Amino acid sequence: MKQKLPYALVIALAVVLVGCNLPTGRQPTSSSPEAAFTQAAETVAAELTQVSVLNSPTPETMVTDTPTDTLQPSPTDTPIPTATDTPIPCLLVGYNPATIDQTVPDNQVMSPGQTFIKTWRLINAGSCTWNSSYELVFDHGDGMGVSSGYAQTLTSGSVAPGQSVDVSVTLTAPAAPGTYTGYWRFRDPNGIYFGIGGSGTWIVRIKVVNSVTANLTPVPAPESGTIRESAGPFPDYTAGESNVDFTKMVEAYLSYDISGIPSNAAITLVKTDFSHYVVQNNPFSLGALNAYVADYGAALDSADFVPGLPPGNVADWSSTTALNNVEASDELKSALQAKLGSSRFILRIQFGGSNMDAVNDRITFTNPTLIVTYTTP
Repeated sequence: MKQKLPYALVIALAVVLVGCNLPTGRQPTSSSPEAAFTQAAETVAAELTQVSVLNSPTPETMVTDTPTDTLQPSPTDTPIPTATDTPIPCLLVGYNPATIDQTVPDNQVMSPGQTFIKTWRLINAGSCTWNSSYELVFDHGDGMGVSSGYAQTLTSGSVAPGQSVDVSVTLTAPAAPGTYTGYWRFRDPNGIYFGIGGSGTWIVRIKVVNSVTANLTPVPAPESGTIRESAGPFPDYTAGESNVDFTKMVEAYLSYDISGIPSNAAITLVKTDFSHYVVQNNPFSLGALNAYVADYGAALDSADFVPGLPPGNVADWSSTTALNNVEASDELKSALQAKLGSSRFILRIQFGGSNMDAVNDRITFTNPTLIVTYTTP
């Protein structure tokens, strides 16, 4: 801070300094007392300014010495949080959206009263093993043939964590048209319910519509009939060994007119009624009787003969007892659905080959019938 000098001292110093600064040997020019006083004051101000500068602290911006390094604070290590494993619950169900519905996808069309089997593929996503003490339980919604509280064994074996299991239940479509949804989950031996994500359920959903049932019989020869490798067609429907040469085979071709089924129909059920037949000797000594989807022109001829048993059969019977049962076939249903829009659905009925026992083993059908149930939008 600057020190202020007393006013009287300023005046005295001004007089002394004026006198000291006069040139030696020269006389001052005459001037007014105001001028002399002004000059003295300016000189004193200049001197005081020099004194002030010398005695004032130097601003930091004027320091010319090389500054020393500024110490930076040492960085501190940021602690990395330790990951903690989230425990897997004991009871947890997982699934793959692409495979959960092994049968009867959501909104499948059913006819009133139709029986079906719903199968889900589910994953044990928990930490506990499932066994025969665990149950599949109807939780709520539409029972479709099962009552409230229905339960059945989940598995006869065990399902370890990470493994999948196919769980099936037999259900029946309601009689009235409409959309129906049932909700299902599991129950452990202690009565604890669990499911997808812990407590979630999974569903079966169907649409019931009014349906039509048609009985289809083969169109007569030359569309349908029997052929052997080098002859035919013959007007009956026979499979087995040839009457001409017991080492040769004959095959029956059954052509069904499906032009009356709308192309936009949904086939819900196909049953075979092949229970009307006549046997010669022991046709099932030739093995199983197989049915295949066939395709040929307007008329059947011996060139349509197929030797052996190729893959791709859509039905088979291993005995006359099996033939006597009127049974549904999912393979036939799919095959017929694929043919809608055309006028014919043709089946080839055959055994694999002769047993070479020199006995004519064969079976001849009378009006082998397809019972087709379908719905239309």
